[in-house]
Amino acid sequence: MVEPEESTPRVFLLSGPRQAGKSVLCQKLAARLQQDAVSVVGLLTSHTGPHDLEVTEIHTGERYALTLPFGDGVGAELGRFRMDAAALERGVASLTRALPAGALIVDELGPLELRLGRGWQPVFAMLRPECCRSALLVVRPELLAEALAQAPEPFTTVVYVTPANRDRLLEPLARLMTAETWSRTDV
Repeated sequence: MVEPEESTPRVFLLSGPRQAGKSVLCQKLAARLQQDAVSVVGLLTSHTGPHDLEVTEIHTGERYALTLPFGDGVGAELGRFRMDAAALERGVASLTRALPAGALIVDELGPLELRLGRGWQPVFAMLRPECCRSALLVVRPELLAEALAQAPEPFTTVVYVTPANRDRLLEPLARLMTAETWSRTDV
């Protein structure tokens, strides 16, 4: 058994191919933890159109656009999205106000955060003892090296989601995020 130090939250990087079910797993995990009376703070991103993203704050239920209209020339262009800096800042501010909590869930940290140091990148600085007992951060497979370089050591574990295993991950993740002690082989 590995006993987490009091100074470090357990961090799980949830990764997997597009459409594997990472976001749905995050939603189900938040609901499952709340059912067990764990306070959950976090941000869940969903696609609402080909160039549109929306964020839902787990802890308030508030939803707001995370992107701006693609053709307007405003905001940070990132692939097929034009990110809204004010919405990104709103998300960080909301997390900051809501912490500490039992669990932190952020879906997702992408190239804006991990390669450009913008957006929700301050989440990594939040991973301190007073933040939470555990955190689940969604990261694309091609960005795992960057995420691991920024996540606290030694208690960061990568959980890889596929369509074949996604339905089996909910209960083990819920158990690990609330356990007193744990082993990486439990994932």
